[in-house]
Amino acid sequence: MGDASTIIVGTAGKAYMGDVGATFPTGPEIAWGSDFTDMGFVTPDGLEEALEEERTQLDAWGEDAPVIDLAKKRTQTFKLVFRQTTAQLLSLYYQVGIDNMTSTAAAVGPPAKKQFISFGSGSLSDTVEIALGLDVIMSGKRHRIMIARAGVTEREAIKHSADDSSNYGFTFTALAAPGGAQSVQHQITDVPLPA
Repeated sequence: MGDASTIIVGTAGKAYMGDVGATFPTGPEIAWGSDFTDMGFVTPDGLEEALEEERTQLDAWGEDAPVIDLAKKRTQTFKLVFRQTTAQLLSLYYQVGIDNMTSTAAAVGPPAKKQFISFGSGSLSDTVEIALGLDVIMSGKRHRIMIARAGVTEREAIKHSADDSSNYGFTFTALAAPGGAQSVQHQITDVPLPA
């Protein structure tokens, strides 16, 4: 029998980033610790999660169907579009470490000058990886996704116009976690296991 209370509609959500190796919360209702930074507003499109598998099938003499179906590789991706412009999002988009950015302080003047950051686009050898935390929220329910090590594998073009904000669209791919830990962990409230 159907149970409408088990339907999750992601009416809100948040994304958090930390250094690879950061400690994740132990439950979906526990606040994110100081190891993580709120990544800011996400567009109403929300989060798109995808899981792809590459499989190998083994046949046997005299059998008309495969006898073994092996998963060779699983790739999990998470797509989000952010509305804000922050040093962290610029670091991910341009693949340049925060420590390779320079901040020039504001000056009262005369002439007055605004604070600004400057950086060059990262080199191919400069790869920014993060620990990524995602919360999908609806009416007290929470689906928390924790990615121990993630890299940006796709970027949407940034559009600068009067019609919309300059958004940063990323597809994050879960990478192998340090020390052989699970690369992606899920915590979902109000979903009991069968007896």
